[in-house]
Amino acid sequence: MDITTIGSGAEVETKSASRNKLAKDLDSFLQLLTSQLKNQDPLSPMDSTEFTNQLVQFAQVEQQINSNESLTSLIGLSQQNIVTSAVNYMGKTVEANSPNFPLQQGSAKVAYGLLDEAQSTAIIIRDAAGQIVYSTTGEKTKGVHPLTWDGKSSGGQQLPDGTYKIEVTALSKDGEAVETYTTAFGKVTGVTTKDGQTLVVMDKLGVPIDKILSITA
Repeated sequence: MDITTIGSGAEVETKSASRNKLAKDLDSFLQLLTSQLKNQDPLSPMDSTEFTNQLVQFAQVEQQINSNESLTSLIGLSQQNIVTSAVNYMGKTVEANSPNFPLQQGSAKVAYGLLDEAQSTAIIIRDAAGQIVYSTTGEKTKGVHPLTWDGKSSGGQQLPDGTYKIEVTALSKDGEAVETYTTAFGKVTGVTTKDGQTLVVMDKLGVPIDKILSITA
């Protein structure tokens, strides 16, 4: 199971750099303030308003850094909770809203839906390189239809396990396109995160967790 660590070293370095810069700027400001106070004319003391405003600005910057760190921590905890929950999918079969599907142990299950009655329905399956490896006709009635594929090409050759894509095209009796959709079934073999998004992995196919429609043992 491949779980990407949440909270990268780059994020930690950025936080540290922000705090270090603030500390150096504040230290320089205090040194300058101390020097000016020592050398001021006792008969004409400097106006402290500007210095007070500067200190307030430093305090506001520090407060903003603290707020950003707190928000980052909350986001990190939320992502960790999602990943932890996603681990419960391990070893189970899920249905996901996706045109891509996994061929696992020489077998694949998908489903396609027609939003209206069709005069003809064509189904093609492409491999990872985009080449058509299988084609057939589909159901014409409105609704959801399951399809089990044995992983064999149109020529009868057994294809290797991996990620494939199903495309369903349906036409009405008037020759108009009928809207379709597809879902993929697969056994979850891992969980990972990518670009802040949690994915359940079915062999080499990663699907966002929010695309999962159902889960079965």
